[in-house]
This record gives sequence, C-alpha cells and structure tokens, in this order.
Amino acid sequence: MHSFGFYKTSFWLLLFIFSVVQISAQENPPIPIEVEVRTSRNLNFGSFTAGTSGGNVSVSWDGLRTSTGDIVELSAGQPVSAALFDVYANPGTIIQIQDFGETVLTNGNGGAIYLTLNSFSTGQRTFVTQTPNAQMPNEIFVGGTLRIPSDNSGNLPGTYFGTFTLNFIHQ
Repeated sequence: MHSFGFYKTSFWLLLFIFSVVQISAQENPPIPIEVEVRTSRNLNFGSFTAGTSGGNVSVSWDGLRTSTGDIVELSAGQPVSAALFDVYANPGTIIQIQDFGETVLTNGNGGAIYLTLNSFSTGQRTFVTQTPNAQMPNEIFVGGTLRIPSDNSGNLPGTYFGTFTLNFIHQ
C-alpha cells in the first residue's frame, strides 16, 4: 500500500503543476495600413460637338463613350479613355472612394460644362483590395458624365480642362 500512496501523491503533484502553468500568447501588432494612389491615365471624353440644346457625354469605366441630346461624337481628335488609378495597399484593405459632387470644367472663353463621376470598375465606391501584396497595384478605372448645357452665346466651343478630386479612404 505504501507504493500506492506514492503514486497518488505524485499524481496530485503533477495535476497541480499542470493546473498552475499558465499559457499566454500576445496578439500580433496590427499591420500598418498605408494606401498610395497614383494616376496612371486621365479621364478623356474625346472630341464631340454640341448643338444648341446641349446634352450629355459619358465615358464608362471600361472606356465606352455614349451621348444623349444634341451631341455628335467625333472619331477624330483626342482618344476616349476612363481614368485609371493604381492603388497600392495591403491585401484585404477596405477602401472607399469619395468625390465632391459635380465639377465645373471651363474653356477659357467663358464656357462651362459639368462633370460627374459615376462609373467605377469596382462596381461601387467601396471595395476590398485584391492583389497578393502591397507592391502590386489594384487598378481602379473611373468614368463619368459631362453635362453640356444648352447655350446660344457662342462661348461653349473650345477645349475644356479641369481637375477633380477623389479621396481613397481606408478602413
């Protein structure tokens, strides 16, 4: 019996040792979220003429141009293209694209037309980055619509330039 008591005491001692050992792990620090956006190609609506009743010219995110109203698309002149932004971020980063509404573009002669960004290759303004690492760009194509007002003053013709601002907000 004496040897049975030794095993019993040893069992309780081992049980006590295992119950006192505390296992702890520290969570890895969060991966720093850095987002870099580079413009690779500008949004270009190409060449067109507008009649006196105006209309709209749109370029979709995939570079297709359409028009409505009193607009005639011309094949000569500037090439049509959606804007292209290269977004560098860690895989799985959630990014929201924010714009600031309608942008006024001018021609220097007093003419004004209006730009709205409304077509994104991501399908919506919020997306998750898909590239396998932060050194590879996530290509985001952006299209928009020009609203050409009806104008009889003669200052509408010309070449229009302007800028728009997009914020790429990471979460």
